[in-house]
Amino acid sequence: MPQPARVRRVSCRPDARPTPLNWGRFTQVTTANNVSIDFADDLVPHDRINESHIAFLVTDEEFDTVLACLKKNDVPFWPDPGKSREGKINHNDGGRGLYTLDPGGTVLAEFITTPYGEGPA
Repeated sequence: MPQPARVRRVSCRPDARPTPLNWGRFTQVTTANNVSIDFADDLVPHDRINESHIAFLVTDEEFDTVLACLKKNDVPFWPDPGKSREGKINHNDGGRGLYTLDPGGTVLAEFITTPYGEGPA
């Protein structure tokens, strides 16, 4: 079972690009569309951390890049949040999707290529 990340730079850097920056009490990762994800390691007691979920809608090319990076670095991924079939992706709504955990095991990151409910009927 993964141990909660005790240091914010561990959770935010599963091979992060761009490199995370410190901003006050946060370590900040800014995505390509200028959304920032701020990680802090002192807001919640470490024994109270539970799994969080973040989702990214990505292009097919970006999905290919994420998938290649996960495979290259032997990072586990699953087609569903229940983590039922390691190394598989889903094809929900006619797109592709996967879930992976941050190195601390507290953030479940989802990458999808088609918004929910917008695929073929």
